Amino acid sequence: MAVRYSVRGLSVASMRELLRHGALTSSAVLLSTFTGAQAPPASWLNSSAFESWNSSGMSIPTAPQGQKNPDSRCRELARSPSADEDRQLRAQGWDLVGPASAAGQIRVMAGAADYDGMCRPRQYQYFVFAHGIFAGTLSPRLMDSRTDGALVRVTLESDRKLQAEFVRYTAADPLCCPSSRTTVVFGIEREPPVVRALSVQSVSDPNPSTSR
Repeated sequence: MAVRYSVRGLSVASMRELLRHGALTSSAVLLSTFTGAQAPPASWLNSSAFESWNSSGMSIPTAPQGQKNPDSRCRELARSPSADEDRQLRAQGWDLVGPASAAGQIRVMAGAADYDGMCRPRQYQYFVFAHGIFAGTLSPRLMDSRTDGALVRVTLESDRKLQAEFVRYTAADPLCCPSSRTTVVFGIEREPPVVRALSVQSVSDPNPSTSR
């Protein structure tokens, strides 16, 4: 008779014991890791002053390697390159997720290195290009969907300014419904192009069911 095990709520030690006896496959352990992983708190968003993490002439970071979600259907959802900036990101190992935001010579795209069990982006970042030159990222750290500090919306205001909206979770918030959001205003210096955080404002989320 087949015995079914639930991986939800199992400790790491329990998973290892089940693996040792062959009762739990490595795929099940991998899936539980994807669906239950939590990124560290985005404490940088709680500051009123930022130390810039971008610099002129910086290279596009390479997508992290390592164990990935084995479901090929997630990567099949990635966007095909439509501009040179897209191809530059793909060359560094990033999957293009979601539509690009573009206005004039400014282009902002999201790139993901992995996905959770529902094909939501994990280890993702937003990249800013100005006049075809990489100007930096919109977060000092990689982000995971449905975790504190996940970037969910970019608004281009001009060729010198944009806004980025991040969801904020408390320990009591369900994954579907972050209780607040933080908006960061970024300025884009022109020569050479560099994107820098200028100001931050947090508000209660009026529509908490729209997390990434």
